[in-house]
Amino acid sequence: MKNILPAHIAFGQQLAENQKVTIKHNLSNSCGQSLSAAQLCLLGETSLEALLGDQVLSYASISGSHRLRSLIAAFHQDYNHHQAQLTADNVLTFCGAQEALSAIYQTVLLEDEITNSTSVEQQSAIEIVVITPCYPSLVTMAEQMGITVKCLTVDFQQSWQINQQELLALVNENTRLIVLNSPHNPSGSIIETKFAEQILAIAKQFNCYLLADDVSQASNYNNVDLSHRYLDYDRAIVVSVLSKSFGLAGLRIGWAMSKSKSFLKKLLAVKAQGSICTSIVDEKLAEIALENHQKIITKNNTIIKKNIILFQLFIEKNKAYFSWHPPQAGLLTLVKCHTEIPILNWAEKLAEQTGIFVYPACLFGLPGAYFRLGLGGENFPVILQSLQRFVDKQV
Repeated sequence: MKNILPAHIAFGQQLAENQKVTIKHNLSNSCGQSLSAAQLCLLGETSLEALLGDQVLSYASISGSHRLRSLIAAFHQDYNHHQAQLTADNVLTFCGAQEALSAIYQTVLLEDEITNSTSVEQQSAIEIVVITPCYPSLVTMAEQMGITVKCLTVDFQQSWQINQQELLALVNENTRLIVLNSPHNPSGSIIETKFAEQILAIAKQFNCYLLADDVSQASNYNNVDLSHRYLDYDRAIVVSVLSKSFGLAGLRIGWAMSKSKSFLKKLLAVKAQGSICTSIVDEKLAEIALENHQKIITKNNTIIKKNIILFQLFIEKNKAYFSWHPPQAGLLTLVKCHTEIPILNWAEKLAEQTGIFVYPACLFGLPGAYFRLGLGGENFPVILQSLQRFVDKQV
């Protein structure tokens, strides 16, 4: 396995090392509007000193505090309609969502019957199904294990809609894992409840694992039907985090949920080889965030909705330069840039001239002149003004 940076991180590092670039704004930010620690504590009607002043800075619980895990379970119960009653015992915390995803891939794709095989052909016969473009590790982690990745790619011409029949047709007796992300990063398309039921049925039919990356599920400002009941299935895992819909990326708290407590024990064994536990300070602040999730999510969804309206006006003014499909939900979508310049060079030029950072979509597996648009920040109008000045100079 080569020790190289993921393409999107390498691109960011390249710009950071470019002496012509001073990044002022991130137009591809995948997170909602953040809060200061003091602002978060104020929501909980306490102060940072009262919350942490007497807190002994010892190790946190390996699984996560019982209080935090109970709040996470209740949070997911609010957004979905599982028949099973979710409790703290169905939750395991991680240092962010990526650690959780890595542990799940290792547990699901490197099970004993795989690792004991000496046949490369047998290893590559195992398949996972992923919707692309996507966060790169959802594909690369499997490829590095020698697993066959079957991709369903969403398309601008189809308004980034997921072709339901094509997705279901990718699942077969070799499928070990179906990976879902709704709202989809980075297109903003969704898997509605009725389609979620079909996916759940086919996962049961082929007895494969089902991973739902639900990090932006709460960013549902259009009130579409995103609820599901995946966690009624023993082989389903749901992942989420405080960085996306909550906007609290500085709290390195992510989690995995499963009906299967034996599966969570396997994930815990993988976690014990990495972070072992999260920060006890982060846990205390995370508890306040989850206790007040409705206030945080409501405010952030209002910001996203305003920014969508602003960007639609921007698009109408600059039709010769950009086109887009507004997201159905979530904080992200993709913008098509009408330029003859290769998109990587265009993004570098944008950063040099304006200090605006964007991720070209080719870094997430989508060829063409597209970039990822983040809609969650209060500073979005200011960034648009700077982008408009850049566009005016190009015309």
